[in-house]
Amino acid sequence: MIGHCPDAMLPSATSDHSYFGYLTVANADALHAELVGRGAIILQPPANQPHGMREFLVGAPDGHRMMIGQDLS
Repeated sequence: MIGHCPDAMLPSATSDHSYFGYLTVANADALHAELVGRGAIILQPPANQPHGMREFLVGAPDGHRMMIGQDLS
């Protein structure tokens, strides 16, 4: 769906509320390498998290963010 929201707040102005998704993948490091090779905006490199996921953060040009993670269990 495409819409027009002239009064909408820019994602960059919403601080930690600019996430639009969480993607679980089989191999976070492989996807990270592929995205880097394609010129993606990487905001945080892959890292193991205390909650059992290996995650990295990708940014969109408009300020939205997507966390990508791999289950380490």
